Amino acid sequence: MTLQTAVIYGILIGIHYVLKGLLSVYIVDGVLKYEMKYKRAMYVLSAAMSVVTAEVWVVAHYIGGTPIKDLNVDEDFTIHAALTFLVLFFVKTKWWKKIFVAFSALEILAAVEDIFIVIRDQLDQALAWSGSVARTIFFVTSVLTLLVIEFAFFYVLKRMRDKHDRKPLPLLVTVIVSLLMSLFVEMMKDLYKAYDLEYIRSVILIMVLLIMLLLLAMFFYIRVNRKERDDLKEANKINEQLVASQVKFFEATAKSDNEIRAMRHDMKNNVQVLMLLLEQGEYDKMREYLKEMGDNLISADVSAHTGDMIADAIIAEKKADAEGHGLRLRSLGKMDGVEISPVDMCKILANLLDNAIEAASVPELKELDELNKTIDLQFKKTDNFFMISVTNPCIKAPLTKDGKIQTSKSDVKNHGFGIQNIESAAEGYGGELNVTFEEKPFGFTCRAEVIIPISE
Repeated sequence: MTLQTAVIYGILIGIHYVLKGLLSVYIVDGVLKYEMKYKRAMYVLSAAMSVVTAEVWVVAHYIGGTPIKDLNVDEDFTIHAALTFLVLFFVKTKWWKKIFVAFSALEILAAVEDIFIVIRDQLDQALAWSGSVARTIFFVTSVLTLLVIEFAFFYVLKRMRDKHDRKPLPLLVTVIVSLLMSLFVEMMKDLYKAYDLEYIRSVILIMVLLIMLLLLAMFFYIRVNRKERDDLKEANKINEQLVASQVKFFEATAKSDNEIRAMRHDMKNNVQVLMLLLEQGEYDKMREYLKEMGDNLISADVSAHTGDMIADAIIAEKKADAEGHGLRLRSLGKMDGVEISPVDMCKILANLLDNAIEAASVPELKELDELNKTIDLQFKKTDNFFMISVTNPCIKAPLTKDGKIQTSKSDVKNHGFGIQNIESAAEGYGGELNVTFEEKPFGFTCRAEVIIPISE
């Protein structure tokens, strides 16, 4: 190999390695949807490591004098090692899961690559090149072309998942898909060698491998459609809750208006009674009468006055629910600086309050004094963030797994979605859910805060 040939070949192999390295990261990030700490840095490091690997590889072959036709850019283990290294450092999950994620991503990439490589080899044989230069040019350009086609294929899978299925593909499903693809491709290679008629075996092999790619695309399509259907069911359920909350809110508002009109109508009589008690020096009775009037005024005010009708409706409904459990729900602050859709407001606020009421109404806390049997809801705006905070008493801190709160109910399959709904709704606005616990003589005080950044 001459120096000039080595330089040209080094550039081509470098491009190949960079595309392959970026594609392996793209599968983890875009297709499998595993969250990364520093996404841009991972792509940059992948490209840099690929370039260094490619040039070292070409220089080694140049020094060794290996002919171009004997160089096989497909047999590469350095990309595997590089991706595993990057996944271990940048993907947010347990270390043993990271190993399986890297393994699965590389197996999926290798299987798809094998499919396109076999198709390329069939074309190479059909064209029957007469010169080694032509074959080398075809080989190198086809490698780059196939990588571009692979990018397009995985881009389509990513776009599918971006619509309604942005959560990481379950690890078990990821591993099974990667193993099935690898086994299937290897099996087809063995069957390919068993055929006697070359033309028939080539056509059959290409068709079956293309069907395999179609099945992989169909797997993600079916999964996305199922997720979309589940989301629609959840949205319908939330919309029903919203309508029910609004109906109750309007009914309570109408009742409150009637009570206020009645109090206004009786105000003259109330003033006369108070004047009479004052003249007679019945201060204790006067104090009781004023307290009763004050309680009636408080009970007549059903709105939280947050500035958001949906939030007011939800608070009114949950306030009545809390009172039914012997609890008091207090609301402070306004919706300011952020716009939250009615569905997401229901996901966040209704679930926060439901969890608070459920935790505070357990039998163990029944004997708490009135001050501690209070649920505080607060809306607060700063220069950069908007916060919805709910504070309530609870008897014990919940279980956590991977930093996520787990349901304490035995029927895990049908519970634990409240926290997930809060988190997913908050993430849609770039926000997050933070839950802290402070130990108290009666148990704990729980504070759940949804923090949403305010865009300029």
